[in-house]
Amino acid sequence: MKIDIQTYTDQFSQRRGIHFNSAGITPVPTVTAATIDRAVTRMREGTSLHDADLLAEARAARVTLAGFLGTDPSHVAWTPNCATALSIAALGFPLRPGDRVLTLDQEYSSNFYPWKVACERSGATLVSLPHDADCSVDEARLLESIVPGVRIVAVSWVQFQTGAIIDLVRLGEHCRQQGAFLVVDAIQGLGQLPFHFDSLPVDFVAGGSHKWLCSINGQGFFAAKPEFMQVLRPIAVGGGTFNRFGTFADPDAGMESSARRFEPGGFGFVPVLALGASVSLIEGIGVKTIEGRIGELSYKLRKGALELGIELVTPAGQRGGITSLRLTPDHETAFLQRCEQERVALVKRGGFIRLSPHAFCSENEVDRVLDLLKETRA
Repeated sequence: MKIDIQTYTDQFSQRRGIHFNSAGITPVPTVTAATIDRAVTRMREGTSLHDADLLAEARAARVTLAGFLGTDPSHVAWTPNCATALSIAALGFPLRPGDRVLTLDQEYSSNFYPWKVACERSGATLVSLPHDADCSVDEARLLESIVPGVRIVAVSWVQFQTGAIIDLVRLGEHCRQQGAFLVVDAIQGLGQLPFHFDSLPVDFVAGGSHKWLCSINGQGFFAAKPEFMQVLRPIAVGGGTFNRFGTFADPDAGMESSARRFEPGGFGFVPVLALGASVSLIEGIGVKTIEGRIGELSYKLRKGALELGIELVTPAGQRGGITSLRLTPDHETAFLQRCEQERVALVKRGGFIRLSPHAFCSENEVDRVLDLLKETRA
C-alpha cells in the first residue's frame, strides 16, 4: 500500500528526543512494534501451535526483502547480523596463496576483519588502500589497484564515517573486466538510497536491520549472484544446509541449491518478521521519497553548519544522510554534553561528529541541533 511522507512520519510518533543517528541505530516504527508484539504473543501461547503461520510469514518476509533488494528470494539468506554475512563471503571464498583481496583502510571493522582473517588462513594478501586527507574515496586509485591477481574487492557502498558513496556500477564493471568479484557492505545505504542488486555488477551484498531500515538489532542478510554462490562454501553446516529440517539425516542428500544452504539451523522469527514489516513500510513510501526527504534535511543541516563557520568533512552536496563535522576539542565536548542533556542521538566517529537524520525527522529538529552547535561554540 502506497503512503505519503506524513503517514510514514506518523509511524515514528512515539519516539522521544531527536534521532540523528540513523547510521547507528534507529527508532522502530509502530507497524514493526505491532508485528513484534503479535509474534511474541503467539510464542507465549505456544510456538508449536502457531509454527505453520510463523513459518509462512517468515517466507513472506524473505520475498519482501528480496523484492526490496531487487533480486530473487532464492538468492537471499538470513544471518544473525551483517558481520556474519560478510564472514560467510570472506571465509567461504576459496582464496589461495598469491591471491589478493583489495579493500579500503577506512572500512568499518565488520568489513575488514573477516577479510584479514580469511587472508591469514589462506595465505592470500590483504591490500588496504590508504584514505586521502579529507577521508574521501579516491575511486580512480581504487580502480587502478584492481589488476590481475585481485580476486576480491570488498568495500562499503556508503562509508560509515563520512557518508562517501562509491559508484558501484563503475567499480563493478571494472572488477568484471579484471576477473575480480565485488563484495559490498551496503548497510549504510539500504533504506536511504535506491538499490537494485540484479541490475548492478555486484556479486555479493550484505546488510543489517537496525540502521536505515529501522528495525530491531539482530537480523542480517545477504544476496549473492549465482556465479559467486557456486564457488562459496558454507562456513557453518546443519540441517538447513541440506534442506533436512525436522527429519533424519540422509547421507545421500545433496546440498540445498539456493542461498538457504548458508542457513544451517533455525532463525529467529521475531527479528525476521520485524525486518519484513519495516521493509514493507519503506516499500510503501518508496526509497526515492525517503532519499529526497533525507536530502532536504541534510542540505539544511550542512548549510547551517557552514554558516556557523563549522568545518564540514562531508561535502555539502553529497547524497545521503550522513553529515560529519570537525569541531575544536572544547566545542566538541560542550556540544556532546548538551546533546546528551537534550536527548539528541548522534555519535562521534574517529575525529568527527556524525549526524544522520532520517526521513521521519523534522526541519525543527535540524534547527535545534544547529542552535546547540551555535550555543556551545567557544
